[in-house]
Amino acid sequence: MFGFFKKRKLKSLLQKNKRHRAFLNMEAIRSVLILFETSDYDIVDSFIGGLLGMGKYVDGYAFRVKDDNFDYSETNYTIVGPKENSEKSGAPDKELLRQLKSRRYDVVIDLTIKENFSLQYVLASADATMTVGLKKNNLRLYDFSILRLNQTKGAKNKQVEELITAIVFYLKTIKDTRYEGRNVGPLFS
Repeated sequence: MFGFFKKRKLKSLLQKNKRHRAFLNMEAIRSVLILFETSDYDIVDSFIGGLLGMGKYVDGYAFRVKDDNFDYSETNYTIVGPKENSEKSGAPDKELLRQLKSRRYDVVIDLTIKENFSLQYVLASADATMTVGLKKNNLRLYDFSILRLNQTKGAKNKQVEELITAIVFYLKTIKDTRYEGRNVGPLFS
């Protein structure tokens, strides 16, 4: 259950974030921020490897799930959670937010299945042209929402795989709207 104050904080962050919004397709995307839980590390790490193979710049922010004692210091991911980079409220600490706000992303992809305040805080604070994820509540966190999964039975990581597949499908077929309605002149002289 998501608390009233957490929802209010996220709404406030979303209103303050004056990012330029547009739909981008996979071809146009150059920089990506991936949000995920450490319990889905293997699946997400494989997905990130594929994005890197396509020449994308990728940052990953992972929420450390309860009872996860793995040492992520050898990975390139930023870990958030009760024990690291977070305030008591669950919000990321000031240093992590300063780091986040120094970067600009074409897209933020949220691969969480359930609400996660720490990662939603990161998402609401990020400077990104487009945000994508699974709709979990009535907050307008995403520019492009996956409304539901096909009720995959089994482990949660199967749901994450299905979410990745759906997001990749839509990113490959979506129309790039960055220049719609703007006179940008000829692309080639």
